[in-house]
Amino acid sequence: MLPKHADRVHHMKRLLANVEAKTTSLADSVMRLHASRYTDSEYWQREVTELFHRRPIVLALSCELPGPNTYTTLDVPGFRILVSRDEHGTARAFFNACRHRGAPVAEGRGSVRRFSCPYHGWSYSAAGELVGVPGEKLFGQGPCAELNLHGLRVEERHGLIFGVLDADAELNLDDWLGAYGRELEDIGLADFHVAWSHSFKGPNWKVCKDGFIENYHFASVHAKSLPTLLGNINVTDTWGPHSRMLLPDREIREQSQKPEAEWDVAASFATVYYMFPATMIASCWGDWPLITRLFPGRSVDESTCVQTLLSRLPMTPERQAEANSFEEVYKSVTQNEDYVLDYAIQRSLENNPDRFFTLGRNEHALQHFHQSVAQFVAPPKNER
Repeated sequence: MLPKHADRVHHMKRLLANVEAKTTSLADSVMRLHASRYTDSEYWQREVTELFHRRPIVLALSCELPGPNTYTTLDVPGFRILVSRDEHGTARAFFNACRHRGAPVAEGRGSVRRFSCPYHGWSYSAAGELVGVPGEKLFGQGPCAELNLHGLRVEERHGLIFGVLDADAELNLDDWLGAYGRELEDIGLADFHVAWSHSFKGPNWKVCKDGFIENYHFASVHAKSLPTLLGNINVTDTWGPHSRMLLPDREIREQSQKPEAEWDVAASFATVYYMFPATMIASCWGDWPLITRLFPGRSVDESTCVQTLLSRLPMTPERQAEANSFEEVYKSVTQNEDYVLDYAIQRSLENNPDRFFTLGRNEHALQHFHQSVAQFVAPPKNER
């Protein structure tokens, strides 16, 4: 369920105050950020370990697994994961690798009673149990627990399936999310439907994340693709390492002239949740939330972005056509505008290994993100 209308009106008033004053949420001061945090391989490896292996990350969306024996895969370098819902409806996750010779046992998204390895035909249940070994007498080993798919600890909460990749790391969502969990619950993601999902490559994951977490660049980069959103004005709230931004639309001025009971809050501003380290939920109080997940790649200068559009209403041919039109818009904004600049920034870092970036006070959410990274990962050696 969405936040109460009164709560959303409250947030709209906060945003209107900034629109009228031509200001935004401000950090205490300008922040300097050493460029090596985007280029140092040793530092990047510690980031991957501490933020993506030892902390909870979103492996899948609940609505990607609409019933028992459904599954989805996360096929990203370093994160090749199979997430399934067993016959009892419990979410599970595994490394997507057969315990015989390591071939993936599933791809894409769908519904099956058994996963079958395409190499030698070993089969597994939706609970990850090895249930079939062709020619097991000649092979010399039949199904047993030690040959089940390598499982990951997962927990389903707020329409999201969280997991940790490190077997020794904790999975405590109460501590990790805190009061932010109530915010996620209000979005109601568990009741949505998948419209489409695609992935694409990018440069360093933080170079990409930076572009998602500030609207200072909207006027210069997205003036044509996002013409109604007001740049460099927002309201930023934080919960531990997580945050949320309210981004005003020009419509907010028109709505403010009406009685409060008639305000169309959804048309007045966009809401984006930034779940640390790299999951973003945009337009989440409307009918078409966009989930964006960033994952580091094989090296410091590579990453993968997975974007999934959800629909509040069940999918019909007409609704699918509408969703497909949004795909072109998001592709234009993200890949043809943001990522073109992100790759240019990555190339320019080759000439700036010992220099600093400067983050303004008007980039409050961006500063908060980098401060949160620093809480878990010590800076590169050349900064110490």
